[in-house]
Amino acid sequence: MYKLLIVTRDARVENMFASMQGWEAKGYKQPRLRATVKDAKECMLKHHIDAIAVDNDAEFEPLNHYLDMNFPILPIFQVESSPEKQFETLREVHQLLSQLHSDDSDDGYDEAYYLRLIRERWMKTLISGSATAQECIINHHKLYRCPESLSAPCVFSRLSLPSGETFLTGPWHYGSDRLEVALRNFYGTAQDYMTIYVAVVSPEEVRVLACPRPYQDENGTFGPDLVLEYLEETNEQIEKYLGLKMKVVEIRMLNGLTAFASLDAEPR
Repeated sequence: MYKLLIVTRDARVENMFASMQGWEAKGYKQPRLRATVKDAKECMLKHHIDAIAVDNDAEFEPLNHYLDMNFPILPIFQVESSPEKQFETLREVHQLLSQLHSDDSDDGYDEAYYLRLIRERWMKTLISGSATAQECIINHHKLYRCPESLSAPCVFSRLSLPSGETFLTGPWHYGSDRLEVALRNFYGTAQDYMTIYVAVVSPEEVRVLACPRPYQDENGTFGPDLVLEYLEETNEQIEKYLGLKMKVVEIRMLNGLTAFASLDAEPR
């Protein structure tokens, strides 16, 4: 049974959670409710908590900072407007927790590693154009504890693969998922000023998202020009070692990750 902590000063929210039934059938213990930052911290020190909801209240900003500093991989879920919608959200939380706690290998268990893989899958969903609502983007970003700022400008790129279909069925023959892993290794995930995400959305198109790394770009060099230069240099290496020619056909600055909700991101 997973254990939840709800932090709120809203009587309506308290009453909603108190009235919700069937917690054990849904895989949860009855949630603990706290109304102050101090009480929430004490609760987390005394009890194991698998996920937390922090109501949207300026009084709880110190708690959000505390979570970032001390519990960076603890899932944070949204307080919803009705029991039905709350249980819908908690089904997704349960799925996430089950993935985080599934130790199905002989290696040492590393929850942070599993969360990183889940974040990468979410970012692929985002840049592939499958997240069409800002609320969805904001909630998943918080749930998965993504480190990127939602409001920081980022650079979105489309790359064409003129011989992609031939490459995948011929010299490569490992499939698009393995190609995505290979490209991610070439581009790397963390550069000096940016974090890179890659998605192979079709045999003819790859998308790359570059997000600025917090506090790393002191000289203000991050932008489309820097990203384009990096992509073109890396593409030369990809062609040299894999025999795959890639061309940047579009690159643009977005105001933030929530811009994907209105972005025309369908494959072309």
